Amino acid sequence: MNRFLSVAGKLMGGLFLCGGGTVSIGLLLGMTLGNLPGWAIATSWVLMVIFGLAPSAVGGLLLYGSAKAHRHALRERFFQLLQLNRGRVSLLDFANATRLEPAIARRHLDEWAKVCSASFEVTDGGDVYYVFSTDPIALPGNSQGQEFRRAVRELVRSW
Repeated sequence: MNRFLSVAGKLMGGLFLCGGGTVSIGLLLGMTLGNLPGWAIATSWVLMVIFGLAPSAVGGLLLYGSAKAHRHALRERFFQLLQLNRGRVSLLDFANATRLEPAIARRHLDEWAKVCSASFEVTDGGDVYYVFSTDPIALPGNSQGQEFRRAVRELVRSW
């Protein structure tokens, strides 16, 4: 579903951004090159905001949302592969699962390997596996958060 939203967002975002930009440029050129009376300039500005700038802003938001959906889909697929392979992921498996070029897939895996302190394992056949820890990570300050929540619950109950 995220892949569909990503592609649809890119398509619609690009259309809105290009269309709104074209209208804005056309109206700006018309205002600067034409000898228009004051009411026509004011009308052109209103039209530019409605049919130029607003669609451009919507297009930018759609492009941003589609990029965010794409990143979420990659991350989701990465964690599925980690779970299926018990923490071992090869570049080829990740590239095939996400339909990315190997160079781009390697960049994502290298980034996650740095963040998660992964190690590397090389097989006799020369395949490189990224080995991630499957142990849960204890977040710092977790006990303080529990104490704070407990104190808030007690405060609410006392009222």
